[in-house]
Amino acid sequence: MESRPSEPARLRLRLGEATFALDSDKLVIGRSRSCDVRLREDTVSRLHAAFVVRDGELVLEDLGSSNGTYLNGRRVLAPCVVGAGDAVRFGSLRGSVEAADAPRPRSGTGAAAGGERASADLLDAVPAGFGRRMLAVGADAVLLALGSVVPFAPLLAALFVGRYLLPADTLPLGLQAESVLTGACVALWLVYAFYFLVHGWARRGGTPGMMLCGLRLLDWRGGLPIGYGRAFLRLAACVVTALTLGLGFLLVPIRKDRKSLHDLLAGTIVVRRRPVGGAAPPA
Repeated sequence: MESRPSEPARLRLRLGEATFALDSDKLVIGRSRSCDVRLREDTVSRLHAAFVVRDGELVLEDLGSSNGTYLNGRRVLAPCVVGAGDAVRFGSLRGSVEAADAPRPRSGTGAAAGGERASADLLDAVPAGFGRRMLAVGADAVLLALGSVVPFAPLLAALFVGRYLLPADTLPLGLQAESVLTGACVALWLVYAFYFLVHGWARRGGTPGMMLCGLRLLDWRGGLPIGYGRAFLRLAACVVTALTLGLGFLLVPIRKDRKSLHDLLAGTIVVRRRPVGGAAPPA
């Protein structure tokens, strides 16, 4: 009698608080809409990696990603067999392979069976405190102000030349030309501000100031980057917080999950990472 390949044990992929069943013949991971698991993260390629069932075993293979696929800390250069307890990483997103019936890990822990670190960086995190979040806001304000000089540099240069360098009898910059130049500079600034805030929240998991302070912005349910839709929602929620004269930020030291008003409205959470099994550093 011809023997059939045995089916692999039922497994699932955990990324943050989100889990994905590994019960199909092929499960593709990447940023593309065509992927079975879509990860909206800049370090993840459009077609990054895939879990494939071959000869009754679950195999992980890299699909030519830019930032690499890693299994238990080693880069996947050829298809590798995976099992429960293995740690995986796609770009900068860490996760684990676990049994489908494995209990949900406790909040703030990242240890897998056998003592191996198998959970995501997103799990090894705690809500960011008020002080560190204010420090990140201050850093963002400085960086945004410094960066804003670049989009308006052409307008400032034209005004400076017209006022101080050209002879007095030279016609100044016409109002129409000045209006066009001003509009172009404002448009450039809006693109810069969009990239700084919305793109940072949606694809990088935080603004430059947040990253400098070791913070990361996540979807509070799935523990993954929030995407553009949620980023625009958070921007609108920030306007609501501003209209309350910043009172929405005072929820951070009061609430146990350290969420501000705009976090509650947008369904986001700001976290800081800590060593696995170690005490959290002071906020």
